[in-house]
Amino acid sequence: MITKKNQATPDIIVVGGGAAGMMAAGRAAERGAKVILVEKTHRLGNKLLLTGGGRCNITNKAGLKEFVNAFGKNGRFLYRALTVFSNRDLINFFSSRGLEMRVDPDGKVFPVDDRAESVLAVLRQYIDDHQVRILHNTVVTNIIFQSGESLCAGGIRCADHSTLDAGKVIVAAGGMSYPKTGSSGDGYKLARQCGHSIVPLTPGLVALESDEPFLQELQGITLKDISLSVLVDGKKKVSEKGDILFTHFGVSGPTVLILSGIVIDALAAGRSVALSLQLRPADTAQELDPILQREFESCGTITLSRYLKEALPKSFALLFERRCAVEPGKRCSKINREERKRIVLCFADFRINITKPRPIEEATITRGGVSLEEINPQTMESRIVHGLFFCGEMIDADGMTGGYNLQAAFSTGYLAGESAVSD
Repeated sequence: MITKKNQATPDIIVVGGGAAGMMAAGRAAERGAKVILVEKTHRLGNKLLLTGGGRCNITNKAGLKEFVNAFGKNGRFLYRALTVFSNRDLINFFSSRGLEMRVDPDGKVFPVDDRAESVLAVLRQYIDDHQVRILHNTVVTNIIFQSGESLCAGGIRCADHSTLDAGKVIVAAGGMSYPKTGSSGDGYKLARQCGHSIVPLTPGLVALESDEPFLQELQGITLKDISLSVLVDGKKKVSEKGDILFTHFGVSGPTVLILSGIVIDALAAGRSVALSLQLRPADTAQELDPILQREFESCGTITLSRYLKEALPKSFALLFERRCAVEPGKRCSKINREERKRIVLCFADFRINITKPRPIEEATITRGGVSLEEINPQTMESRIVHGLFFCGEMIDADGMTGGYNLQAAFSTGYLAGESAVSD
């Protein structure tokens, strides 16, 4: 069997040089294993450098229960990984290596210098210190098996037809989002070849498209501190408070990304979906009606147009006024009861029809992946192939925005690396 680039036979091969792969490789080597890390591109941590807008939101200060809940129905699968290598452990991992962390008021944790490059530098030094060998520009096409009655990992085959032997293989090849970083679905192909099921892949934490004709005039506008609700077939499903950004195709922003998973599932089921914007979230429609009545009565000669432009961004105020169907230039003090009720409705339930999510290539993360039923949560080892481990984004566990997904990548990578040595 040809050994790739004449390297000595390793104990463990890690496929994928992202956050999970680097942590897995580093931890296994720290435990004394000979490790080779195989990366299809010319550098490690491509997607890591993009996280948090280049500032790298590595984790969140949330407690274990909140972390598990952030991943919904699949969160319990991560309990062991998040216990073995917690957010506190991750923060200490970096701070003990000279990179201090900062906890923002919203719970997000960043390096104090706000540079993803600093995070990558620590991880790179970690694997270098423990003599992890790296093969760049190397595409893995197959997992190969040892001879015997049961399926056992025996190494990898690469696109240049060379092979590399190892008794353990950790696959951390990432998801389908941001394919230019190298995450183009290779890991799912390897998993399928080994007999694993792949839960259908959909975009996660992604912007949403709309067919509303007014979006062009709202492009670039951000509405802050409002309440967004997802309506499925006209019924409220869930609400979140935050910001919304209007784009040429629809809507985006952190709050939209949080809600996108529910929207995608509803659309996939053939349901109609809309976002309802509550522009004054402190007041219900019933509470807002008498408030507006008092405000309008005290406005004197001020027109509704002027009132709205002081309350809302200019372009949005113009659209809002048209939706209310109030005579242009009408004074607030002259607005009648029916007109006021239409204004209240627009403030309390401004609706935007949603047609589909943006493509998976633009998503922050990938939803779906290797079925969790086929992975041992105590070790991250395959239940189908002995000596084969999965970690990071390619498993079927996707969480909220705010550092949760990157923590899961580090935690599952750490557990996989630890378990591959202990096994």
